Amino acid sequence: MRTVFPDEAEERLKAEFFGPARGFFVDVGANDPQCGSQSWALEQAGWRGVLIEPQPDLAEKLRRNRSARVFAAACSSPGNAGKTMPLYLAGMLSSLDGGLAVTGMRPQGIVEVPIRTLDDMLTEAAAPSPIDFLSIDIEGHEVEALTGFDFARWRPRLILMEDHVTSLAKHRLLLRSGYRLIRRTGLNGWYVPGDVAPKQGFFGWWSIARKYYFALPIRILREKKRRLRDRIRLGRRLPATGVGTTRVGLKRLLFR
Repeated sequence: MRTVFPDEAEERLKAEFFGPARGFFVDVGANDPQCGSQSWALEQAGWRGVLIEPQPDLAEKLRRNRSARVFAAACSSPGNAGKTMPLYLAGMLSSLDGGLAVTGMRPQGIVEVPIRTLDDMLTEAAAPSPIDFLSIDIEGHEVEALTGFDFARWRPRLILMEDHVTSLAKHRLLLRSGYRLIRRTGLNGWYVPGDVAPKQGFFGWWSIARKYYFALPIRILREKKRRLRDRIRLGRRLPATGVGTTRVGLKRLLFR
């Protein structure tokens, strides 16, 4: 079973995974209504869902152009819920982490955004259980956000999570929550409940093990080198964010 694919195959593979049935999606870090969206095609196919986006201008754009329920807030841990936190603005790479998840970028501004847990927003939206699809792409704050998510209650059929794999924190959290990694498309890991995960075979297992385990020490050293280079270049102009490229394309360019 093949387990690693280019990001161009993602929409086709999602369509094959879900089939023609309609479902319910949760898109955390929804960003643009259509460009690079993990949920646009599903909504067009009749799915219902929730869009979570902390950037005020993008949240308003989502409200104008999408039918799903929009929450203009950032997801974080229960300890941060009810507070505001600074969101470091870098276009499609904006993050609650001031260092930004992608090296080579500098924040273009800061805005205070309200913090809520994912559980709280899903309860308010009367989301069904189980959820069919959870996409989470929030530039390095995924672990904190998932501490406010009850896996046993919502039990998504598929979790799609961006992971540059510079640590195993996200991966291990999902394993502890009863999920298994079955596939990778571009920068995204595909996780399903362990009791329904398909068998991968040796070559499928090897492709994932090489990415997540065997190559990790080299990737950690490479990331440290990039961070050091960023500090050295601090006084120089770093790339603008998202002009003339897609969300996925920019991330591929910066994370080569």
